Amino acid sequence: MTPVQGLHREGLHEAVADSVLEGMTASVGDAKGLPNAAFTDPAFLELERKHLFARSWVFAGPRSAVAQPGAVKCLEVAGRQLFMTTDRKGETRVFFNVCPHRGARLVIEDQDKAASLTCPYHGWAFGLDGSLRGRPHFHGPREHDREGSRAERDCLFEVRSAVWHDWVFVNIDGQAEPFEDYMATAYKEYGDWDFGKTALAHYQPFRFQANWKLVVENFCDNYHVFMVHPALHDAQDVYRRTGMRPGGAHMFNEFVIGAEGLGLTVDPEAPVLPEFPNLSPENRNVSPFCNIFPNVTLAIFPTYVNLFCYEPVSVDETIMHVWFYFMDEAATGEGDRAGREAVIADWANLNAEDSGICRRLQEGRTCDAYEGGRFSPYWDAGTLHFHKQIANGVRGEGVFAR
Repeated sequence: MTPVQGLHREGLHEAVADSVLEGMTASVGDAKGLPNAAFTDPAFLELERKHLFARSWVFAGPRSAVAQPGAVKCLEVAGRQLFMTTDRKGETRVFFNVCPHRGARLVIEDQDKAASLTCPYHGWAFGLDGSLRGRPHFHGPREHDREGSRAERDCLFEVRSAVWHDWVFVNIDGQAEPFEDYMATAYKEYGDWDFGKTALAHYQPFRFQANWKLVVENFCDNYHVFMVHPALHDAQDVYRRTGMRPGGAHMFNEFVIGAEGLGLTVDPEAPVLPEFPNLSPENRNVSPFCNIFPNVTLAIFPTYVNLFCYEPVSVDETIMHVWFYFMDEAATGEGDRAGREAVIADWANLNAEDSGICRRLQEGRTCDAYEGGRFSPYWDAGTLHFHKQIANGVRGEGVFAR
């Protein structure tokens, strides 16, 4: 155990106490999940930001936002100020948005064609690869950098990053397992889907009055569909609906599309959008979806894919960021506009239906008698798995041990 871990464990939050974890080890039908404090205590959210998100691979943003060399995009990830950029060699990197000299924020606004980055405080300049380019008057008035005086420690602080399709992930503490290992189950699940054939077409945020974990849980809950989402219920083969399957830190599922339409609604007259190339017959009528732990979900349809990232604004408020990807020719083509707009409208309706339910979930966490809830053995194994991963991340155990 490292000194940092020892200090953290001494102040272990009651929501992830040993007794809580013991309650999660029972069979799904007898287990209990995280207690109310995990969803209502601002101090727990700070622990999640400091420990859970820092130890995980978390989504930073779409690489297409900095597709051109010289592009710079400001980011906030788990309460940290970062920026993402692509250098002249076409390599995309992520850095802490801070000058190593006196700690001033380096990048104030997004840029399209930056050649270098200059700190507004003392004029230190850096290349887009993070290297130090110059320090004016560093040795006194008119005494700039001298040959050999620049140390590697004076470069920008790079954040460990990896790219999957158009999606840039970062590991804040730099100690998570290799990205390929972390994502191995997702690669296996989605190896038949060529995401490289899609392009970003639309971005839209949705605001929920609920803790981020409750919004993720709701997305992954296949049990509530028949009560909350009548159009989605009609579009599914309800007799082949199942609960989430744990896989590594993540969880996976799919529903079988039981009627003609765009996927979320039944509408034989809906505009026809181009499909993923070379889809197998079994993939042509299914919609896989998943949680990439901790706060990314993915929904895949034969004609498009959505990536969702859940940003905790506060302990009881979440922004769901949604990026819509369609086949290359359908992402911007005027002929497919109606199809794109129908898909986007369907998701807006779906999230409107979920908004009130998520608010009720948050309101229910004020009940003293509610202590971790009850789980359906058929539907809720994934939710229990999700709670275990949250606890392990905050405690620094399992794949999050350092």
